[in-house]
Amino acid sequence: MWKCELGTVADLADNTPTKGKWKTRVLKAVHSYWSDQIDSLTPLYSTLFFLRQDKYVPGKILPLLSLEYTARESERLKTKVRLLTGTYMLQTKRKNLNQYDINPTCQMCGEENETAEHFVLKCSALHSVRQSIMVDIERQWGGDNRDFL
Repeated sequence: MWKCELGTVADLADNTPTKGKWKTRVLKAVHSYWSDQIDSLTPLYSTLFFLRQDKYVPGKILPLLSLEYTARESERLKTKVRLLTGTYMLQTKRKNLNQYDINPTCQMCGEENETAEHFVLKCSALHSVRQSIMVDIERQWGGDNRDFL
């Protein structure tokens, strides 16, 4: 209760709110707490750099993950989440975590090191896949994102 500034137990006992008011108050306090936490931690974590604050709404699913799911889309969700969180095993990460000499070059195109940016935005082997979904990305995130390519 102190983290979310909901008062003390004694205050709550003296002035007990209705269930609906308490639920609303707790949800607002929790969302506010986590919004403040994310805002303060964003400069410290490179993976939070890509979280667009204008699209982040506490208590709502990020637009990238709120697609209508088909069986095919649910299979892709694991990869999307791993890419978003920085836990997808790309060649550069494999090289850093492996005791053997691993080539960090992208195995699909062989043009440059396989980083998240290369994998999602630059890999020529994935160009046709990327183009087919670019319209959806532009619709979800607004604006013209072609300058990333």
